[in-house]
Amino acid sequence: MDKRGTFAERLALLFAEAGGPPLKAVVKSVARARREDRRGRVVRVSGQRLSDWRRGRNVPSSFDALAVVLEILIGEARKTRARPVVDGLYDVDAWRLLWQEALDSPVGGNPRQAVAGEDQEPGVCPYRGLAAFRPQDVDFFFGRDRAVRALGKLVGESFLGGGIAMLVGASGAGKSSLLRAGLGRALKASRGFEECVSVVLTPGQDPLKSLVAEVAELAEPVESALRGDHPAGPARFTAMVRAAMDDHVQRRSGPGVPFVLVVDQFEETFRLSSDESRRSVFVRALHAACASTGGRGGSPVAVILGLRADCYELCLDYPELAEALQERQMVLGPMTAAELTAVIQGPAKAAGLRLAPGLVDVLLQDLGARTGSDKPDETHDAGVLPLLSHTLLATWQRRQAGKLTVAGYRASGGISGSVAATAERAWSSLGDHERDIARHLLLRLVRVSENGSDTRCQMAREDLVGQAGDRAAADSVVEVLAAARLITVDADTVDITHEAVLRAWPRLRGWIDQDRSSALVRQRLQDDASMWDTHGRDRSLLYRGTRLDNVQDWIRTAGGASVNAAARHFLDTSTRHARRIAWFWRGGVILLVVFALTAAVAAAVAVRQRDDAQFRQIVGEANRLQAADPALAAHLSLVAHRLRPDDKDAYARVIATQHLPLSVPVTGHQGPVYSTAFSPDGRVLATGSGDRTVRLWSVRDAPNTAPLAMLDKHNGRVYSVAFSPDGHVLASSSADQTVRLWDVRDPAHPELLAELPGHSGGVYSVTFSPDSRILAAGNQDGTVRLWDVRDPARPETLSTIAGHTDIVGGLAFRPDGRVLATGGAEWAVRLWDVSNPRSPAPLGQPLVGHSGTVYTVAFSPDGHILASGSADKSVRLWDTRDTAHVVPFGAPLVEQEDEVRAIVFGRDGRTLASGGGDKIIRVWNIEDRNRIALVGRYPTGHRTIVYSLASSPDGRSMATVSDDQTVRVWSLPSTVLSGHSNAVQSASFSPDGRVLATGSTDRTARLWDVRDTAWAAPIGGPLTGHAHAVTTVAFSPDSRILATGSEDRTVRLWNVTDPANPKLVGEPLTGHAHAVATAAFSPDNRVLATVSADGTIRLWDVRDVSHPKSSGAALTEHSGGVNSVAFSPHGHLMATAGYDKTVVLWDVRDPARPRILERRLTGHSGALWSVAFSPDARTLASGSSDGTARLWDVSDPARPTALGPALTGHTDTVYSVAFSPDRRTLVTSSYDRTIQLWDVTDPAHPRSLGQTLTGHAGVINSVVFSPDGRTLATSSSDNTTRLWDLDGERAVQRVCSTRLVLTPEVWDQVLPDLTYQPPCR
Repeated sequence: MDKRGTFAERLALLFAEAGGPPLKAVVKSVARARREDRRGRVVRVSGQRLSDWRRGRNVPSSFDALAVVLEILIGEARKTRARPVVDGLYDVDAWRLLWQEALDSPVGGNPRQAVAGEDQEPGVCPYRGLAAFRPQDVDFFFGRDRAVRALGKLVGESFLGGGIAMLVGASGAGKSSLLRAGLGRALKASRGFEECVSVVLTPGQDPLKSLVAEVAELAEPVESALRGDHPAGPARFTAMVRAAMDDHVQRRSGPGVPFVLVVDQFEETFRLSSDESRRSVFVRALHAACASTGGRGGSPVAVILGLRADCYELCLDYPELAEALQERQMVLGPMTAAELTAVIQGPAKAAGLRLAPGLVDVLLQDLGARTGSDKPDETHDAGVLPLLSHTLLATWQRRQAGKLTVAGYRASGGISGSVAATAERAWSSLGDHERDIARHLLLRLVRVSENGSDTRCQMAREDLVGQAGDRAAADSVVEVLAAARLITVDADTVDITHEAVLRAWPRLRGWIDQDRSSALVRQRLQDDASMWDTHGRDRSLLYRGTRLDNVQDWIRTAGGASVNAAARHFLDTSTRHARRIAWFWRGGVILLVVFALTAAVAAAVAVRQRDDAQFRQIVGEANRLQAADPALAAHLSLVAHRLRPDDKDAYARVIATQHLPLSVPVTGHQGPVYSTAFSPDGRVLATGSGDRTVRLWSVRDAPNTAPLAMLDKHNGRVYSVAFSPDGHVLASSSADQTVRLWDVRDPAHPELLAELPGHSGGVYSVTFSPDSRILAAGNQDGTVRLWDVRDPARPETLSTIAGHTDIVGGLAFRPDGRVLATGGAEWAVRLWDVSNPRSPAPLGQPLVGHSGTVYTVAFSPDGHILASGSADKSVRLWDTRDTAHVVPFGAPLVEQEDEVRAIVFGRDGRTLASGGGDKIIRVWNIEDRNRIALVGRYPTGHRTIVYSLASSPDGRSMATVSDDQTVRVWSLPSTVLSGHSNAVQSASFSPDGRVLATGSTDRTARLWDVRDTAWAAPIGGPLTGHAHAVTTVAFSPDSRILATGSEDRTVRLWNVTDPANPKLVGEPLTGHAHAVATAAFSPDNRVLATVSADGTIRLWDVRDVSHPKSSGAALTEHSGGVNSVAFSPHGHLMATAGYDKTVVLWDVRDPARPRILERRLTGHSGALWSVAFSPDARTLASGSSDGTARLWDVSDPARPTALGPALTGHTDTVYSVAFSPDRRTLVTSSYDRTIQLWDVTDPAHPRSLGQTLTGHAGVINSVVFSPDGRTLATSSSDNTTRLWDLDGERAVQRVCSTRLVLTPEVWDQVLPDLTYQPPCR
């Protein structure tokens, strides 16, 4: 953030600390103060000036006025907080220095300044990320009013009746924050408990030790209970605990003060502690501490336990806990949309921060993607709360002048990607040696289980660092991970910040799965060592025989440093006890081997250190530039791939570039470039600049744009250029108050045809009518002139349109030429009837709604929609079919972070592109006014504002121009299919490979021509008829019939022999009672299978497709909804899978009498969403909500068996699985928005190919291979389908076609310390 932004943010914080006084109140207080400046004049300020200072628009030119404002605000702030929340906030001298730095800094800051949180000025961050809120964070704790009230009631009941109280919730629900930050607020709001004192502890590996450390007076009764010294039984123990607690409360807070003992993360008592006797005493001590005193009818001590919901049943073995769950339990459920809104907005307001328009909506939309509900009382998945908190932290780190922006949110990686993005940035900043240490440290901080329900494990920092070997490097790694908030470092302990890190960071998830068997051995060893030490180092507990040999074998493999000191001592003692003499020889050999291996590894690392550092630097720079200049980032990714051809991640990065628009920078202008336009044949590009020239460029080969001519007849800045629709004439308008017409039939030798004078002031915009007969020019004085240019050498004035009161910058003719739209600086859009151009007349009332200058207007190709872009950072759409009564078409588009300068419709009218001050091109699908969707977001690489945007007639290229004096010509990807206006649920290739079908929540299916996947194009219009979402599409084996299934419970059949003219065949198939989930044709084209959420499978005889009929009764073997069905390639088998976590195999050789095979496929721990047979019919794949895929040997269908371990790598539900036609590759897609590829050449030993394909902005619902296996199609809830060419060479060729991107000069700017290595040779 620049100095001006820091000044604005600090001033906004002071306003917030002062209680957020209205600007008018501050203005009046300044006036009442009657302070004088250095010239003796009374200081006065206006509300607008204060607003501009606080928002970073201006910096006070004099400190005198600011000083008075500071005096007022600091006085108010001191009333509520004596000590400032940040150093210097109340210090006028510090403010003077801050003001001077802001005044001296350039307006707009440095355009090349790093983003993504680098080099940020310090500020008050109101978001805790993955860490829990603390008592001192209560001012920023919002959204839990309902839970705070319920907690206060629970604590009150515990005081009145005695007994343990339990707060139960899912991981990530916010229990720790509520107990730490919310409890104080709850007690203050509870009558009689305002002065209550509370302490919080976590059990850790030794709960009793943690308890005694917090309440030292309990040491004696605890030790007595462990020794069994209670002849009087439990009553004596309870009395001792009560007496100890009375002494503790007396010492800590005085007599009569209620005391609350909070045990957060109580599940650690079971997960981390293995000593049952100590656990039992811990529970008994907690129960005794809050036991009711019969005489007083209550308890002066309340005990509150925070418990993770999945550990609920573990408590039932303890009567004290079971009674608490029965009588005093509070469930912390997921938050409502209104509460989440408070979580986002409340802390920002409290810290004086601003939220960009639309940011809250975008966040809530991403949080609610699973439910798709916008209702304020609709709840959201509790597990996303820590991800939201971390995303808000990451967005805060990318703030702009005290403002959290949508662009910053997108750059953070979004809800599901921010943790992974932060973790990967921290990871990429480490060297190879440090990465090894980081992996070791993180795995030590995880306690794994055999069933995958892993949890965090707190460790002493000394033990953790000591195990790493290199203490200095380990300390450095700890600091890096702590700075990224992946781990929390206390005085002497280290812990992973939140269990969300375990789920949301794929790399860590992969490490855990790879290390699981080793970790289980290590944990058991350390638990046994702890038990041995606790029981006085009893020799009978030492390892011996086979058990000792096995652990020693594991130690030789994993290294002795992988266990703590206690375990090493335990193992050493076991070994000495079993083999005293042989141990010394064996230990010496082991040490020598370890030292030799260490030396060899160190030598290898030294040899590769330079190359590794270079590779990391290039990848890091590509990551940094991805959000600003994707073309340059693509070239750097290719450089990384050239350096490491075998690195799968680098290869995947290159593959992912095929979905990015790649630009070529074109230079030549010596001033800002204000306007650009393509010729109608798409071969020439015209640009107009502040250097007073118009330039023509050849764009026949867009990546190799070449100059054609320079037109230099204007005497002022050229604001606008436009080609006539017949391509013969170019018009240019200028600040010199003229319009010039040029003959460009030979663009290499243009000729001046005419000069159109007579304008009063600069001419800001020009456009031709569709028939090339009329030219309209928008002027600085608010008028529009119409010219007859049928003979462009002799233009004639037709009329002057008056109506605007300021500059007319937006002009557009409707495609029929009868209506002209104009946009002006007075915020209005107007429509004019120009059917008689000599007497234009206004149509209806001005279109109002914008709150800033309207810079640009454009009509859709059919003329039904008008778009307008404004300085108010929005695009508005208008339904102009009735020009006398124009109405808005959907909601305003407010995703932009700055003024909108350019808009252009796609040639089919279904999409709209916008660009402007935030240097980002956004593409919207506008087919459905109720579901206008952002389907593309492309950083331009321009350093400053984008003034104009043009699309080539064929839609394959785009041009942008900017204040940075450059033109960029873009090669647009056609592999992102964006025809749907809502989530795409399913995709299917026709068996002949010519057509792709997609089905969407927008209730339609679409067909796409994919004969050349590099230029996929829609075929005809959408297939309509379903009343609800289209959930599945499937082609018949002969490619002639398409089946579509829907949430409307029906299946429709379409004849797509001529895909340009699909025809509905017969009546819809009905019978299912709920949504149809999947449809599939049998290989012989005789049967269609459909499955449904109603738990049934239905088979349809489609031999006569015009009259399909049911083959029999519905099959009901599943105990829940059925999500997927697949036929084996030979057609003998059918597999179905669903919510009951099983796969059922069916013998369907006689489809009228399908026979279930007895052995079901079980092994998944969650619902199954997809099944697929391999092409040789010997293997079946399944994908599940447990986040895994599995392979099954079905070569003998009567005896199917599991093959190998589960395929792990995804962090959420696996929605789709598919085999490549050569059966060597399996692809899986997930709710985590990633695609994984697996080598299943040997299905018994599958392995990850290491390629994680990313790019979708939403859940990936479906994945399918093309029949030739070269292309992958993925459909997503981001409303798009993407085509992936798995041949990396084509992606390389596309990157290399954009030349002049990574030049030696650019290389020196981004990688000054490395030798230039051009990626394209």
